[in-house]
Amino acid sequence: MRFFFYGTLLDGSDNPVAQAIHALLEPEGPAMAKGSLHAVPDPAGWFPALLPGNGPVHGKTYRARAGFSAADLAQMDAYEDYDPAAPDASLYIRAELALAGGGMAQAYLFNRPLPPESQPIAHGDFRRWLAETGQAQFTGLREA
Repeated sequence: MRFFFYGTLLDGSDNPVAQAIHALLEPEGPAMAKGSLHAVPDPAGWFPALLPGNGPVHGKTYRARAGFSAADLAQMDAYEDYDPAAPDASLYIRAELALAGGGMAQAYLFNRPLPPESQPIAHGDFRRWLAETGQAQFTGLREA
């Protein structure tokens, strides 16, 4: 299984889910997809929302190593508030995404209307946006 991460699940992120999951993933390198990237505020920090669009979205791809299990995928899904049994009620959905230069990867796509306080990220790089704005990245689990 191959993943495209563009935000809080990138390696080096300061949250326990990303840290745990990267022990089970092999980094492939920088990647880009088309979309519309936005920063969404949360009491626990800002997180990115990927929506359909034609702008660049910068991230990295990772491949699951041997031993990556359904429970590991479920942990990532829960972190992203994605319930495969109830996608309409999920904050994100996990879906195949075409990558620039070819290939496909699983990515988490925002599944709700953007809050009014959201900010577009025209250059498509969430980490760069955090550095430019001085905002804190989301690091904790969302409250239900």
